[in-house]
Parts: sequence; structure tokens; C-alpha cells
Amino acid sequence: MKKEIIISAVLTILSLAIAFAAGFFTHQFLYPSELELPLLSRARTIIENHAYYPIPEDPALEYGMIHGMVSALDDPYASFVEPIQHELERDNFAGEFGGIGAEVSLDEDNQVVLFPFADSPAREAGIEDGDVVVAVDGIEVTPETGINGVVAMVRGPVGERVEITIFRPSEETEYTFTIKRTSFSLPSVAYRPLDQYPQVGLIDVNLIASSTADEITTAIDELQSQGVEYFILDLQGNGGGLLDAGIDIARLFLAEGVVMTQQYEGQEPEDFEVRQPGPFTEIPLAVLIDHGSASASEIIAGALQAHQRAPLIGSPSFGKNTIQLVFTLEDNSSIHVTSAVWWPPGGSADLDFQLTPDIAADPENAGYDQVIQLAVDFFLEE
Repeated sequence: MKKEIIISAVLTILSLAIAFAAGFFTHQFLYPSELELPLLSRARTIIENHAYYPIPEDPALEYGMIHGMVSALDDPYASFVEPIQHELERDNFAGEFGGIGAEVSLDEDNQVVLFPFADSPAREAGIEDGDVVVAVDGIEVTPETGINGVVAMVRGPVGERVEITIFRPSEETEYTFTIKRTSFSLPSVAYRPLDQYPQVGLIDVNLIASSTADEITTAIDELQSQGVEYFILDLQGNGGGLLDAGIDIARLFLAEGVVMTQQYEGQEPEDFEVRQPGPFTEIPLAVLIDHGSASASEIIAGALQAHQRAPLIGSPSFGKNTIQLVFTLEDNSSIHVTSAVWWPPGGSADLDFQLTPDIAADPENAGYDQVIQLAVDFFLEE
């Protein structure tokens, strides 16, 4: 697989009703009564009273309980995401974050070190290459904090300030800097004209984020200004992302019709339609898929195939026709749970779902270059 992507989700904040539901859910499961979950309560009491080895402090013990409950569900896509990973995942789906502009890595002693970008807030404040992070906003950084932990601590709302204490090995001195966060993008799209076929533009989409439809629009506009006439939308290895973003991307290329249909348990199916002709309904287009193409990327590919807007080229998709809602808990951890199913135009909830390419790659030689060449050949033949 060309890329590895985090699980797809419908990152939803649905009003106070959902917030209340999430709070109720958290309260009920993190603080069970004897009446509702007597075995869990009894097991926790035994561990607390009789365990020889140290018991993890809260919330680690509670997290373990939640992981266990989620894993007991007959839901392969259900998961419990702890706060640090949830925050990084949320940034990925938003397509941007508030930060200081520095690469975070580990040195040979497993210390977290910073390498500020040129002209970044970190560089302007005085951070230098190789500075070791000692504390963030007064919270000590330990070996257990890890890179992701430091990244999550440093990131935050744009315009707010973060206090970073570093140790500078070259001077054997600690310094504390207060740095104002600014906005940084997390691109989900890369694009370029093909070297041997400059009239063909490749748009590589690695994640379906809030910003992806706008990024694709920018990519097409810039490629057209370079003389590109034909476009390849590469969804290979794209594990999905946000449902609404996937629908918006499909709408860029469709003039009318249904994009997809979703259905929650006990509810009537709901169609998502094209509201008005998209800006790119006429451009020659081909879509690349493989077994790593899943969920929101399949929404895009399925809609374009169903409306005969673009051929699918490559190998069969993953076949993920479920929707996960993400409920954020009070400590910024989250629970992902399958809540609905979806299907492309002409499909149904009862059918096994997998997209089959219109132009199949040779399974014995389905390399990346071969699939690109199949798309180029399609345009040349047309």
C-alpha cells in the first residue's frame, strides 16, 4: 500500500444533544454502579485491594476498562482513542493546526529535541536546532511523554501563547521561551504534471480532510494554468476520512444526481445529492483505486463511477461501507463507533460492497507506474 491512513470516521459534533449523550455515556461506563456492572466494579475492587504490582493511576485504569469494552463489541471499526492521539487525528482531519513551526524528533539519548523552521515563531523566539524540550507550559517532559505527547502539548489554538522550557547542550543552560502559535497547514493533496506527459496532471489525495475539496480545486486551477488538460485523481491507499468532505469532493465533478445514501439503524435511508453543477464537470478525469482505498475515498470513487463521470482504474477497493461517529469525552479522548451504513448510487445496504475498477491492472504487475500508464493510455485512446 502506498500510504497508511488512520481509520475513517465521521468527525461529528452534533449539538448539545450529542454532547450530553457523550457525557452520559462517559459517566455510565467510567463510573459504573454495582447494579449496572457488578462484575466490573467487583473486579476493580479486587485489583485495588489485592494487586501486588503497582496499579496504574487514573485515567490509565479507566482507559484500560474502556479499551476492553470497545474490543468486546462486534464492530471491527470501533475504537477508543486516548487524548494525545485524538488531538493529532483531529488536526489531520481539520487540515491545519496552531503550532510554533518546529520539527520534533528524538536524539540518540531518546530526548525530545526541536529543529525550528526558517522564519517560524519558534526560530524568531530563539529556539535553536537540537534544543531539548524540558517542559511545556510548566508540565515536565519525561521519557514517557514521547514525541506525540510533546507535539500535542505544543499545539493549540492559533494566537494563544505556549511556554516552552528547553535545555541547550552546547551551553549547558536552560532557557524558557513564550511563543505565539500561528496556523500551519497539513496538506492532504499533492499534485504535478507527469514528466513524460505534461498534458496529464496527477492529483494525489492521501486523506479526506475538511480542506481537501479546496486543495483539489487549487490543484486543478494551478495545473490548468500550466497547460494540463487531463486529470488523474489518485485515491490509492487512501483509507478515507470525513464523510461530508468526501461528498463535497464528489460534487466538484458532478452536474447532478445522488452522491451516496446513508442509513442509521431504525431510520429511513437519506440521499446526499449534488446541489448545483460542480466547477469541474467537464474536465477529462480518471480515478485510481486499490485495496487501500476505503470509506470516504470509496464514496468519491463510487459516485463518479455510478454516474459514468470517470473510469476507475487499478484494483478492487477495500469495501468499507460503514460510518463511524466520533464522540469526544471530557478529557479529550474519544470513542469511535459504527453507527450507520452507506452505499453508492444504484447500490443497497444489503449488498456486499466493493468497487470494481473499469480498467483493471494486471494483478501480477500492478505497480504504481503501471496504473498511472493505464490512466494515460485511457486519455490517449479517448
